[in-house]
Amino acid sequence: MAQDGHPPSQFEQGMREISSHSNQPSNWLFIAALQDHQQATHYLKKIAREASPIHKELLAVNPDNRLFINIYGPITKVAKNDLNALRKKGNQGDIEAQYLMWKLYANDKGVSKAEAWPWLKQAAGNHHPRANFSLGLLYYYGYIVPEEKKRAYELILKSSELGFNLATVFLKEYEK
Repeated sequence: MAQDGHPPSQFEQGMREISSHSNQPSNWLFIAALQDHQQATHYLKKIAREASPIHKELLAVNPDNRLFINIYGPITKVAKNDLNALRKKGNQGDIEAQYLMWKLYANDKGVSKAEAWPWLKQAAGNHHPRANFSLGLLYYYGYIVPEEKKRAYELILKSSELGFNLATVFLKEYEK
């Protein structure tokens, strides 16, 4: 399921790879963190602070620490009434509500991929910076959608233009 774009599975795969190759951070952890998977983000932050071989590798990849994502409070499973209210807000054009539906899926908090996917596309279409970045990553790696580097570049560039700094960092690496 990691290759199907399921962030919790990507996190689990990354942790398995770290267990078997303790001197390298797993790309799966980065990919899960970039899709707002909280455990992956917190784990990467933790190992970045430790004096470990993984820490040295992370510093080489990410010397200014811009890779890590700020999480605004823990994401918990949403009650049915709250989820219905969130859907209503999303249908009224609230891009934060639209993107939150994707984040709930990314963290296994009661939203299915089938429901989250249209919300992610809608949020990106409505110029949500993180949604454009997340959708761009899916196209870049070929998760959920066929791999399309050109489409990925366009979405991540849009995210950068909308002010999402991590998209700018990603583009600098992409253009090398």
